[in-house]
Amino acid sequence: MEETSYKRRKLVEDDENHSKILNESTDKKDPSAVDEAPYVIVVHGPPKVGKSLLIKSLIKHYRGQYPDHIGGPIRIPTGDRRRIQFVEFPNNMNGMIDAAKYADAVILLIDANYGFEMETFEFLNLLQVHGMPKVMGVLTYLDELEDAETLKIIKERVMNKFRTNIHERAIIFCLSDVHHGIYHKNEIDESANFLSEFHTLPRRAAHPYLLVDHFEDVTSPALVHMDGKCKRDIILYGYLRGCDIKKGTKVHIAGVGDYPVADVTISADPCPLPPVNGYDKKMQINIVHNDLDEESRFEIDSFRLGTYLRFRVLGVPFEMVANDDPCQPILVGGISRAEDNVGHMQVRLTRHSWHTNRLKTKDPIIVSVGWRRYQTTPIYYQDSNGRHVMLEYTPEDQPCLATFWGPLAPSGAGVVAVRSLADSKAPFRILATAELLDLNHTVKIVEKIKRIGTPCLILNETALIKDMFTSDDEVDQRSSSPVCVPSRIAIVQAAKSYLLNFVQWNDGQPREGIAKCTFDRIIRMSDTILIFEWTQVEVPCIFNPLTTALEPSNRVWQCMDSVDKRQKKLNETKESKAYALVIVGENVAPEDRRKLLTDVFGKKPNRRQTLEQRRAVIIERPRSLDLQARKEWVKQMMERRSQKMGPGMITTGCMYARFPLKSNS
Repeated sequence: MEETSYKRRKLVEDDENHSKILNESTDKKDPSAVDEAPYVIVVHGPPKVGKSLLIKSLIKHYRGQYPDHIGGPIRIPTGDRRRIQFVEFPNNMNGMIDAAKYADAVILLIDANYGFEMETFEFLNLLQVHGMPKVMGVLTYLDELEDAETLKIIKERVMNKFRTNIHERAIIFCLSDVHHGIYHKNEIDESANFLSEFHTLPRRAAHPYLLVDHFEDVTSPALVHMDGKCKRDIILYGYLRGCDIKKGTKVHIAGVGDYPVADVTISADPCPLPPVNGYDKKMQINIVHNDLDEESRFEIDSFRLGTYLRFRVLGVPFEMVANDDPCQPILVGGISRAEDNVGHMQVRLTRHSWHTNRLKTKDPIIVSVGWRRYQTTPIYYQDSNGRHVMLEYTPEDQPCLATFWGPLAPSGAGVVAVRSLADSKAPFRILATAELLDLNHTVKIVEKIKRIGTPCLILNETALIKDMFTSDDEVDQRSSSPVCVPSRIAIVQAAKSYLLNFVQWNDGQPREGIAKCTFDRIIRMSDTILIFEWTQVEVPCIFNPLTTALEPSNRVWQCMDSVDKRQKKLNETKESKAYALVIVGENVAPEDRRKLLTDVFGKKPNRRQTLEQRRAVIIERPRSLDLQARKEWVKQMMERRSQKMGPGMITTGCMYARFPLKSNS
């Protein structure tokens, strides 16, 4: 099959000498030797804070010169047998969640004129959950603060907040002004020295993953010509990170889904380290989307950490190719056999103190756990004397337990729940953080319910109670359960058939579900009988994967609404904004009534109405009143309806109906 190359980004071509250097270095290198993968340095901050300028300044520090334009991730050798890769990503929730999972170090840029912004605190929360890497703060635009005292106060305030949210020894570097297109050399030297060491995060060291440099669409052109929306076969390129990987491993492509890897081969390193003897001082900057025509591939069963690999994945949706965002790297994580299933997960959850509202049971939330992110509907509960009691809302100031359904993740993994994927104009989006306790362990969650009944027959201390149960089986299941009347206790038993004959039934027939209760004293017919019992709560077996990589970058992925929000939307449909109040006489024949409605609305009413149309109709009949009272009642009804339903009132009689108004168009 002829491979059609799909470029992730607009290629930034270096000069011919750069390509020659790369090829010569590859030829000299032993194919069996594997260097460490480039360390990923994530540069985060609001727009126009100086992210690109800082990257250029650091590249100038390491390589002596820098590219004129940075159009995506870029990697360079640092001169100490290491390579680093700078990633500047957009300030969106998807990008921050993924970056928190692959960043080896983070540079947080802070505008001295504004201080910390909400996205910075959100990103710090995500880093704390998914494994805190090395974090460095950088304060910019200090040259705009002319007052030395103000500058000192701002530095102290930012430093205190920074250390409070990270650790007591966290460091913030200050960048004053720009000279010849870059920051001061001494300030950049200090920042680069901080980035000279990296530490390995335990969870990442146990799971293989790739940060995709670019991918190719290798689908047969004939298939694409026949159906432009057919599923695509792609090849993903990237360094193997975390740990070694075996052939046949299943992977999760962030924002796309889980896929088996059809083929894995070694590809030529696009940014090889120079030979140990005679380090080449020439410019060696590699924009991650440069392609090499010559590839050395080795057919082996296992691949070492740091190897540059090509993954062949079959049958991904065409939207992944059509809506590829060059500014947002693709994270691909290896999935173990235990994670290749769905089930119940139990977590210990703490609501974020900045989220003012308590979380409601069964309201959808977006969770990030393991490599995946998806929407689910958790049940919150707490342990009370060995019983897991459901909570309608999360506690105010203490953690609780929660169980939800979704793809499994390793025990001990961090979990973060977010409100939505909306842009930075939304309020603080981190709802809660949690730690995964048990995998696929079904916890019996119960809630206390109250059954209410009334006496239908009283024989001394014994009484028959109706409306509390629907069948005799329900009564038998709750035999000897305590029943409460104010200061009275009773024993429940199923009522015998002969006792039912003493009851005067409205329909003339004895009914099921009548309970015979024995109290400690005689009750009255006006008493309300209560029974409290525990009933099991089922955790909804539903989750909604976030396929954000399949949508255009300018479109926000739509979440499932909460129960209250869905009901509110139903009540605020377009049909509810304008109604006609039609008053039809009681003696009007059905066919005449139908003709009247046709005259009013200009068309025949549909016999099979939609749910919204049926909900929009209210029919009311007047009470039996004398003539004067009826006139007053009709007048009040018309006034009340006109206030609630707007224009379009027609009066013809005494039966009221509410219908959508006919459109003038």
